[in-house]
Amino acid sequence: MAKENSVPQVRAPYTKPITAKDFDPSENTSIWWLSGAGFLINSRGSLIMIDPVITMQAGSSEICELGHRMLVPLPIVAAEVPRLDAILYSHLDDDHLAPITAPALIGTGGLYGGPAIVVQELERLGVPSRQARAFHIGETFRIGNVEITLTRADHSWQSQDPYGPEDCCGFFISTPDGSIWHTGDSRLLVEHMQMSEVDVLLLDVSNDPYHFGIENAVKLANHLENADIITHHYGTYYGPEILPFNGDPEKLSPHITRSESRFHVLAPGERYVLKGKGVGN
Repeated sequence: MAKENSVPQVRAPYTKPITAKDFDPSENTSIWWLSGAGFLINSRGSLIMIDPVITMQAGSSEICELGHRMLVPLPIVAAEVPRLDAILYSHLDDDHLAPITAPALIGTGGLYGGPAIVVQELERLGVPSRQARAFHIGETFRIGNVEITLTRADHSWQSQDPYGPEDCCGFFISTPDGSIWHTGDSRLLVEHMQMSEVDVLLLDVSNDPYHFGIENAVKLANHLENADIITHHYGTYYGPEILPFNGDPEKLSPHITRSESRFHVLAPGERYVLKGKGVGN
C-alpha cells in the first residue's frame, strides 16, 4: 500500500461505549461505527457486524491486536459481544479481517460471510465450516429480516498476486427501515455510479489511491444525493505515514450537496437511527 503523508492525522470524535442493551430487539434500524471500517447494525433485532477489529493486545489499553496504537478507544471489545446473526468481511486485509477478533466472535453464533478467499482464511483461523459461507459478487442472501447483496470492489493494491475480481466486495443491505451500503475498500467503479436507492452510504474517506480518495468519495456521495452519509476508515490507528489510516471528513464536507443535513461524522459507538428512510434515490 502507498505510504506517504505529510499532514498530521485527524482523530475521530471521542468514543461512546456500545452496551449490551444495543443488542436487544428494537423497533427500528440502528448503525454504530466500530472504528476503522467496522460497523454494527441492529435492524429490529437482526444483528450484523461488518469488518470488526475490536480486540486489544493482551494487557494493553492503547495497542490493538494489529500492533497499532489507537487514536480513540474501542466502543466494545469482542469478548463483550453477546450475540450476532452475521459477521461479514469485505476482504482479507487485517484492518478488516482481524486474526484475533474473527475467532473470538465464534461464540456469538453468527454466520460468517464474505468472498471465498475470506471464508478460507476464516476457517484457517478456526471458524467452523458449518458457521461460514462464501458468496459471489451479485449474490443475495437473508439474515433475519435483512437482505444482503455483495457489490463489486476493486482493491488490488498488491504488486504481486493482487486481489482478483471476486476477492473483495461491498455489502448492500436492505432493511425494513431503508437501505445501507458499505462499499468496502475500493477504487471508484462505473457500477458504483450506477447504484441507486441507497438511504445510508457508509463512506470510506481515506485518501489513498487504492481507495476512493477525496475527489471520488465526493463524486459518489453527490451521485447518491438523497443518501445520508456516515464517514469511516480514518482517525482510528496511529500511522501518519500510512495513507489508508488517514483522511479528513472535513475536506469532503464543503463539496457535498446538503452536507449540513446528510453528512454525519460519528464517534465510534455513537448511534445513528434510520428515520423516515426507505424511499431511496
